[in-house]
Amino acid sequence: MTSPGRGIQLASESIAGRRPYQEDGVDSTTLDDGRTVVAVADGMGGHAAGEVASALALEVVLDALSRGESLDAAVGLANERVHAVAQDPDKKGMGTTLVVLLVDGDRYRIANVGDSRAYLVSADGIEQVTRDHSFVAEAMASGTPEKEAMESPWKDALTRSIGTEPTVEVDVFGPREISDGSALLLCTDGLYKVLSDSDVKEIFQASGSPGGAAQALVSAALEGGSDDNITVAIAEFGEVPRDEPGGTQEIEWDPPDEIEAGDEGSVGEGRPGAGDEGFSPEADRPGSGAEGAVAAGAADRPGFWIPGILILLGLVLVVAFLLWM
Repeated sequence: MTSPGRGIQLASESIAGRRPYQEDGVDSTTLDDGRTVVAVADGMGGHAAGEVASALALEVVLDALSRGESLDAAVGLANERVHAVAQDPDKKGMGTTLVVLLVDGDRYRIANVGDSRAYLVSADGIEQVTRDHSFVAEAMASGTPEKEAMESPWKDALTRSIGTEPTVEVDVFGPREISDGSALLLCTDGLYKVLSDSDVKEIFQASGSPGGAAQALVSAALEGGSDDNITVAIAEFGEVPRDEPGGTQEIEWDPPDEIEAGDEGSVGEGRPGAGDEGFSPEADRPGSGAEGAVAAGAADRPGFWIPGILILLGLVLVVAFLLWM
């Protein structure tokens, strides 16, 4: 999905990937007051629970923002609603991550709970705006080596999420000023657990548009071995500088004038330079013309030399006879 508006290009792509069901959710919309909202959620709790959590969180946030609630208050309301639904025995353990971008004029804010991320992409590079609320991220922040943190049985655990507790602490980044020629990229962990930050930037810069970038990133994560749902949402402001597209080099070539049948070079007609002097390496060999070609072909025939030998032998006999006389 791609839609331009107010100098912003929006695009998103979301696939189940190798999972049998889709728990990710994504939404991009412009509110009645002109503000733009982009949100990504990664549900947990299994089929019919994770997908409910992510969809419900997005619905509540968009509704609350449209009613004038602040960004952190809207996320707090989403947490309350998901937690209430999670009290159903069939939904036990239900929750979701949530990252929300709110663009208001020339400024933006980002709210985050969980380990879905927001990146800022520009000509200067790529920057992770949000902080992961996960065991691994917090262990590394406290000095634990990444290898050791990744070997922990808690490596996939979240330290904060929407709906697992009655209340939740919401991280809010901003307001920050929007820079022309930049993009904000929101994603679930199905993307960044396979692609490094530099991979993300390289693929983004090789694309021709936000829509192309979203599709290319999701495809690259899937091909890279991601075993999770994969979701990407992009809000691009102006145009991020991109790599020059590769391709064939354009050349100038004027076709030769029409050649009459039988003219030199008519054999091979349609090939640039066919029949031109020096085009074939055969041209510099003696006898490489039409006569030479005939002679060469005749010389290769069996018995071509026999008549000549007989004539020469006859001449020798005639001379010997005259000498004897």
